[in-house]
Amino acid sequence: MMHVLVPIIDGCDVDCAAKHVIERYRDQRVVLFLVNVQLPISRFVTRFVSRAQLDQFHQENGMQMLQPLIDKLDAAGIAHQERILIGHKAEAIVQFAREHYCDVIMVAKHQGMLESLGLASIGSQLRHLIGAEGRCVISEVY
Repeated sequence: MMHVLVPIIDGCDVDCAAKHVIERYRDQRVVLFLVNVQLPISRFVTRFVSRAQLDQFHQENGMQMLQPLIDKLDAAGIAHQERILIGHKAEAIVQFAREHYCDVIMVAKHQGMLESLGLASIGSQLRHLIGAEGRCVISEVY
């Protein structure tokens, strides 16, 4: 069974992501992971906040990003698992993909001016980090 990872990055088009996921995987049996990566909070701030509060903060913010996609996939009857990761976006996504044996990572096509030049897009960062591994395919579709 194919393992597919859909990272929802801040500002990406969730409606477009949902459309592509539903079109591609409605009739296929896949293990579908939805992830959102939250950046770590500054150590200066963490000195004054409990670990439980930080975890709750990250969980709530991450689920807020994922919820529109979760709702659309639930309505389409597509099973999924969601995870909130903490770390640097591309690195956390690649680590998750490796640990969960993902075959495909679906990401948004280039969006901003720098990203349209291929600079700093999440897809190019993922390609760089995965390198010549050959295990996982980066699919820029939405």
